[in-house]
This record gives sequence, C-alpha cells and structure tokens, in this order.
Amino acid sequence: MVDFAYLFSDSAASWLQGRGDGRFAAYEQFYRRAKAAAAETFDLEVSNEAYPLYLQSRAPWLIGVLNSGAFRYLAIVLIFTYAGALFVPRIAQLAPIPTGVVLACVFIAIRVKRRKQKRGAMLFNIHSNQRPI
Repeated sequence: MVDFAYLFSDSAASWLQGRGDGRFAAYEQFYRRAKAAAAETFDLEVSNEAYPLYLQSRAPWLIGVLNSGAFRYLAIVLIFTYAGALFVPRIAQLAPIPTGVVLACVFIAIRVKRRKQKRGAMLFNIHSNQRPI
C-alpha cells in the first residue's frame, strides 16, 4: 500500500520534508541558531525542550505588525481620509466658500508646521555638531 501522507500539509511526513505551514522552517532556524551558538556543548534534547518556550516568548507576527508605528500611522491616515471623504462634501454643499477657506487654512498650517519642524531639526543638528569649549 502506498503512503500518501506526504500530500497533506498537516502530516508528519510533509512537516519533516519542509512542506506545509512553515513550522518546520521556523524549527530549523531555531535548531541551526542553537547549534551555532553552542557547537561543542549542543544537546538536541535540551534544544527540543527549549523550542516551545521560545515559541511562547515570541509575539506572533500579526501582533508585531499591528503594533508597529508604520501601521498606526497608516491606520490614522486611512481613518481621516475616510472621514474626510464623508464629511467634507456634505459640508461643502451647505457652505462652499467657508469650507474652501477652512481647507486652505488647514493645508497652509500643515505646511508651516512641517517647515518649522525641518528648520528646528536643522538648527538642532548645527548646534549638536559644535565642539564644547
């Protein structure tokens, strides 16, 4: 009888051949790092017992992505873009001139703020490069 277990991604044969959901690749990386760190005193049983602890100590990649500053910035931008796309056209229908004036003032204020930030960063860099007397 032919064993077709290797065709299923959850089978042990598939996992040992490195196919499936990536658990084998993660274990292989852990194993190689542990072996490289302690080449002379490496013990496979100790390494295998430490692997579940290593997995528990690592945060899942999704949590890492959601907790990153870039994702937070992107989420804020998308929320404000969505809210603005809903809010600004309705207000512009009621009062087009005041809406245009407010939007122009907001954009100018953003430009001024960023210019001041860049100028402050340049001044900080100039003063930080001077030698103390």
